[in-house]
Amino acid sequence: MCFAVAFLLSFLSIKAQLPVSANGKFLNANGMKIYYEESGSGKPLLLLHGFARSGEDWKPYIAELSKSNRVICIDLPGHARSDLMDTTEIYLHKQAANLIITFINQLKLDTVNIIGFSSGAMIGLHIITLKTALVNKIILVSGQISFSDSTRKFISALGGPNNFIMDANELTEIHGKKKGAVIANQFWNFRKLDGDPSFTSDQLKTIKAQTLVVHGDNDPIAPVENALSMFKFIPNAHLWIIPYGEHISIFLPDNQNEFIKKSISFLKSN
Repeated sequence: MCFAVAFLLSFLSIKAQLPVSANGKFLNANGMKIYYEESGSGKPLLLLHGFARSGEDWKPYIAELSKSNRVICIDLPGHARSDLMDTTEIYLHKQAANLIITFINQLKLDTVNIIGFSSGAMIGLHIITLKTALVNKIILVSGQISFSDSTRKFISALGGPNNFIMDANELTEIHGKKKGAVIANQFWNFRKLDGDPSFTSDQLKTIKAQTLVVHGDNDPIAPVENALSMFKFIPNAHLWIIPYGEHISIFLPDNQNEFIKKSISFLKSN
């Protein structure tokens, strides 16, 4: 009996990942299931979380955002309750962006607003350069236009996928054991990935969406120069630099209220 219980607990720990919420849904995009949750009404607002995370990260903001928006909070392709993408060694933001464009089309949405954090911001940049007219407004938080030397050094300093910035148990709790291991390996391989992202000034100049760039001035993963370039080359761009801010600054309690206030003001502006 003890052996049976131990075996069952071991099996459950291998399969563990975030449970599907009561209002959780799946949508098929090119044969791949994407998990999402909706709340509120109004202009569609797509929330794109960071790499190795999940849509759960946006929970502190959803109540306020959903008062004036139709909030669509997804688990990025390859993350949490969504299916893994085709690739296992390399995570391509452009591939994820194309799946999300299909997702938007499947929901029959003519235009959307987007808030993207980190990898979510890079995917957002791909979406608005691939389908310029699809996005009305976008908030890019801790995003990058290309992986800099400091980004590669930060990842290389980890020493390998087993020394990921998140604890293995947390990865398993969010994604399940198999997917969590894939994600840790994919992050490790970002240190040698070229061309995704790689947004030129000419590409940034094509962006028609009203843009708010949010960045910490002390971000070790995405140096602030990324934000300055976005602000310089994207037409209709606004910039909020968070003093002493690091990569996850918007999720820290001291910045949450200000982020909500600025985001709602931006989304409501003409």
